[in-house]
Amino acid sequence: MYYYCERTTDSFLSEPINSITNLAFLIVAIFIYKKYRDQIYVNVFYFSIFFIGIGSFLFHTIPSKITGLLDILFILIFILIYIYLISYCLLKLNKLFSAFHAFISPFLYFYLGGILKSNFLFLGDSSFYVIILIHLYIIFLISFIKKIDFSLHILLAALIFTLSISFRAVDHYFCAENIHGTHFVWHICNSLVLYVLVNCFYKALIQTSAPKIPS
Repeated sequence: MYYYCERTTDSFLSEPINSITNLAFLIVAIFIYKKYRDQIYVNVFYFSIFFIGIGSFLFHTIPSKITGLLDILFILIFILIYIYLISYCLLKLNKLFSAFHAFISPFLYFYLGGILKSNFLFLGDSSFYVIILIHLYIIFLISFIKKIDFSLHILLAALIFTLSISFRAVDHYFCAENIHGTHFVWHICNSLVLYVLVNCFYKALIQTSAPKIPS
């Protein structure tokens, strides 16, 4: 499965930079745990980001349908949890609508991403992430219009994610100039995106006086 510019053989370390940059997710996960471990929801994000790094590492070292599925699954778990919690805690939606918002989002990503991919071939599979990016900008606009605190954190995450997707989309186009491609920048930028998003959530959580883990 030669999905990325850096992979040229079937060997375990054929994607050295793509593999090692997944450490960024593990570092962010540990940092989030240490910074927010007194909050009751911290383990959800700590574990989900940690396993995003593990799933991506496995896919870039042992590419297969199974590791590819794990890679997507861990990302999806984070998205589902985050959309529900940010809808409920930041956007102040009720629990039912927050759950519906989270449930319907992956289906929209897949459907709209497929349409985008068929019309803009140069984006490739990055098309699905473009839909997620648009969703993130919509969440920012809603929070900004409602004058919700910390809305600029969502904007910052969206801007970094825009840069991240750009590096992911052009990976194959720079193989001649750079044998390592640009996909590894996607990992680094996304770890920052996740940190900013979680930081935004916890600020909103603290503001709502959410319960903490007993000491």
